[in-house]
Amino acid sequence: MTPEEFTARYMPQFSEQQKAAVRETEGPVLLLAVPGSGKTTVLVTRLGYMALCRGIDPAHILAVTYTVAATRELRARFTARFPELAGQTPEFRTINGLSSKIIEACGRQRGPAFALQENAGELAALVGRIYQALNGDYPTDSTIREVRTAITYCKNMMLSADEIAAQDFGLPRFSELYAHYCAALREARQMDYDDQMAYALAILRKQPEILAEFQARYPYLCVDESQDTSRVQHAIIELLAKKTGNLFMVGDEDQSIYGFRAAYPEALLRFSSVWPGAKTLLLEDNYRSTPEILRLAGAFIRGNRDRYPKTIRATRAKGCRVRLAHAASRQAQYRYLLALAGERRAPFAVLYRNNDSALPLIDALERAGLPYRCRSFDDTFFTHRIVSDVQDILRFAAAPDDAERFLRIYYKFGALISKEAAQAACVQSARTHAPILDCLLAQTGLSDEGRERVRRVKAGLEQLQTLPGEVLMRTIWGTLGYGGFVTERRLDPGKYFILQMLAAREPSAEAFLARMDTLRQTIRTHEDAPDALLTLSTIHSSKGLEYERVYLLDVHDGVLPSRPDAADGTEDERRVYEEDRRLFYVAMTRAKDELTLFEYPDAPSAFIREARGYLPVPVCAKDDFAAIVPENACGLRYRHETRGEGSILAQCEDELLVAFPDGDSLMQAGRMLLERSRAEVFQLPDAPAAAQLPDAQTFIPGSVIRHKKYGMGRIVSIDGPFADIRFEGETAARRFHLAQSLRSGFLFSAG
Repeated sequence: MTPEEFTARYMPQFSEQQKAAVRETEGPVLLLAVPGSGKTTVLVTRLGYMALCRGIDPAHILAVTYTVAATRELRARFTARFPELAGQTPEFRTINGLSSKIIEACGRQRGPAFALQENAGELAALVGRIYQALNGDYPTDSTIREVRTAITYCKNMMLSADEIAAQDFGLPRFSELYAHYCAALREARQMDYDDQMAYALAILRKQPEILAEFQARYPYLCVDESQDTSRVQHAIIELLAKKTGNLFMVGDEDQSIYGFRAAYPEALLRFSSVWPGAKTLLLEDNYRSTPEILRLAGAFIRGNRDRYPKTIRATRAKGCRVRLAHAASRQAQYRYLLALAGERRAPFAVLYRNNDSALPLIDALERAGLPYRCRSFDDTFFTHRIVSDVQDILRFAAAPDDAERFLRIYYKFGALISKEAAQAACVQSARTHAPILDCLLAQTGLSDEGRERVRRVKAGLEQLQTLPGEVLMRTIWGTLGYGGFVTERRLDPGKYFILQMLAAREPSAEAFLARMDTLRQTIRTHEDAPDALLTLSTIHSSKGLEYERVYLLDVHDGVLPSRPDAADGTEDERRVYEEDRRLFYVAMTRAKDELTLFEYPDAPSAFIREARGYLPVPVCAKDDFAAIVPENACGLRYRHETRGEGSILAQCEDELLVAFPDGDSLMQAGRMLLERSRAEVFQLPDAPAAAQLPDAQTFIPGSVIRHKKYGMGRIVSIDGPFADIRFEGETAARRFHLAQSLRSGFLFSAG
């Protein structure tokens, strides 16, 4: 097939940038593709072009993808687009799939290699045992996941022992744990998925015959989503492509959001230095979003330092402007989204950084019986150290002789309780059946300050049994001093808000604990409702997807960005901050038609402040009727004709969320004017200038006075409340009730 025939058949609607990318088949090429640019279609079309127009055997083309799902998608799209190449497809593999082939080749020459340990439960159990041996307590499921993520990071970044020791993962004795973990796998002649890549790289470096075998097998390499590829993965790819230089790298450093998994976007930034003479091509046309959304997203991402200069361009016609929703508080944004879900108008997606942010919304949706879809949710929140501690505290308060729970929490109140004293009190309690804290207070070795602190803890725990849910967390964090422990250990303070929201609707500690169990089970067994209009997703899980309407939840300092001060920090801190900015950029570019951001005063946001500066400011003349609707009416009162008085919790343009005694409602400003209560309370105005009128008692015979009609006159005589006044030009006096005439404005002082 000639290139012209191929273009007419397969690329009639392609842009010039897309066509150029398809036709570039030799040498090192970096293709930078903005969101929504059709890069997967371009990639698949290029593979067909190589086979049909350049005569390249598809079996000599290796297409490397980031996930197994992406591999299946590419293979299916290639087969559907080029049916004439049935049975002649390129090799589609993940980097782990490729590593497995390399290890198999080595095994055929030198005997069996280590076995791949694919059982995640076995690996988690191994981590748990090592953690317990080193630190004395068994880790929660959440902590085990943190450890495993850190292990993945170290292996994918190819860190040395000294570099690992210098890392701060917030995990006790991590470098020792890492060494023991690796040693345990070697002893069992096993490897995990990260080892699989490291071993494959070692084989290619140490066994030139195997490297030559794979270089000959795959003289053409294509790497998709290269911004999410790790350092060890890039090292494998570089070795394989070194002989021919035919490397086609597709990615976008602006969309690299997997730094915690050791994504290495620096490989894109240094591509031309690693591959001299390399070509850099661009796909800058976005076919997904409106110009308004892209104007904001493009302006925001240009604030990043470590990126290629490129522009994300709109191809669609003008759409809705990006909306900034004002909320009275962080909590109010949840109530707004719940009300929106209840309206069931049109499909929309709520995106957030962490699954924690969705929990209060899921809780509210479940209570209201509203359907929703949820992508890739897990129950990590419920096994986090803070959440486990809170549940232990509440359960110990209900069972003050529970030694197992007490030994997990006693040192977290700042009560100066030693381990020996805690253990002795547990032994005494088991013998006497007395509450553990009473046994502790009975010990003679406590200092006066320590005894006072234990009394404070005891009183606080007893108080928890009678408190409603809305004040449980404040008592645990404040009165019991647990907040100090969270700060001291540098734990996630964001868990407090989520726990506070979940507890707020419960009447007691017992009810809150029951609700936590119910909610965890709900998340484990949730099945998406087929009629759901609402989709919940982390930003990471939404990568590669698109939605007509997107609302971004919990974009504020401490969440997104995680550390706003890192913008001016060290190089490593700045790298993390720029990834947060990329995450916000990816979130915004998931929206096709409408994008809504939240702003609330109790949790400021560096990103929202910056985004506001890129948004057009609506201009409304003072004499325009629309000017009566304020931009931010949060906190104002509104009295409805039948529902009574409410308070405005949130506002998105002319749509307002009003909290009434019988529940929240979304209302349009015009409707609010029509349905407002007319039963107003009126107050009669004071008499005109009454406070400024002269007292009748100040007038005496001879005083000069002026009448509204008769003009100037003089008081001739006063008879009780009456005054006889002779006006100029008249001979007879006229009689007036002096005080009443002054109040009514007929008589005035002439002074």
